[in-house]
Amino acid sequence: QWSEGTGETTELDCGLFFRSVGYRGVPLEGLPFSEKKGRVPNADGRVTDGDDGDVLPGTYVAGWIKRGPSGVIGTNKPDAQASVKLLLEDMASLPQAAHRDSKALADKLADKGRRVVSFEDWQKIDAAEVKNGEAVGKPREKFTRIEEMLAVLDG
Repeated sequence: QWSEGTGETTELDCGLFFRSVGYRGVPLEGLPFSEKKGRVPNADGRVTDGDDGDVLPGTYVAGWIKRGPSGVIGTNKPDAQASVKLLLEDMASLPQAAHRDSKALADKLADKGRRVVSFEDWQKIDAAEVKNGEAVGKPREKFTRIEEMLAVLDG
């Protein structure tokens, strides 16, 4: 769902303005999801089977899917670091992967119709954002839609 403008505007005098794009998490097959909170239920980043539920071993979240739509881009880095710290604490008790092969994972995702973006793909997207930013006198111009990012790879 997209919001629609009402046509009504208000002008405010201010010295600094930040635009924030709202976000609501969406369910992902195989993970619990709190419709009320719009996020995956978790205990400090460890996914749980519901709010105040049991931890699902080896499953972690970070960012808005962990917290809900709060914070800024800079909030996600320490938030992710905290989740990774938990993963590292849990590592000794986690089962070993049957296959330690990132290509096998990429193939499995592709078989499920998921688009896999490689590090090389990300580098192309990054370079396009930097180039777009140069055109408007900024260090970068971030893409705001996944389709725009993927168009860099497809075009």
